[in-house]
Amino acid sequence: MVLGDDSPDEVIQTADNVLAVNGVDDATSAYNMEMMESIVQRLKPEDRHQIRDMISERGRTSGALAIASILFWWLSIHNGGDTLGDSDLPNSMIGDFTFYRLSLIVPALTLVATILLTMGREKGQSLPSNAGGVLAVLAAFFVMEPVGRALLMGDIETDDSLVSSGRLAILAILIHLATKMQVDSILLEWVRGSMMSMDIDVTPEQEASMESQADEVPPLV
Repeated sequence: MVLGDDSPDEVIQTADNVLAVNGVDDATSAYNMEMMESIVQRLKPEDRHQIRDMISERGRTSGALAIASILFWWLSIHNGGDTLGDSDLPNSMIGDFTFYRLSLIVPALTLVATILLTMGREKGQSLPSNAGGVLAVLAAFFVMEPVGRALLMGDIETDDSLVSSGRLAILAILIHLATKMQVDSILLEWVRGSMMSMDIDVTPEQEASMESQADEVPPLV
């Protein structure tokens, strides 16, 4: 076939393909812009330089909280469990887990729930938020179960139940904060990379600058 001899149908099909690709790119760009604006509005960085500082700060805090949770588990449960009488605690009503296993399950549930809830909120999706809510409630049940059994069933001493629930609660809080900080750091890193690759700025300082410039434009006579 000689160049330039394409049939009208082929030309129309090629044009439709180009328009479809451009439509997908525009939809993706709009979705990414909405997500970036949501992240920036929630975390409130003043400018792109502060985004870099926030990435470093949240990553450092996440690491500190993570190692703190590991050390707390190692000291208070792995090594101190026998002293605190963990072997005498009844197994959980759901899953028949021992307290030692619960000390591993609760942080895992908290970690996954925090990730799902954060991603569901940022992406505006209901299924991750739904699954995250289920896991969060399940983790809360395991944390409060010793206290509930002491009050309602009486098969565990009140002091032992408070110590048990307290340790699980501390682990859950530390893991939640560590995961939240790390996810925020990853999201900010994505926002910074997207702004650099797309050559845009969605920080409040840039928006305020654009609004002030628009106000300074003299009216048309």
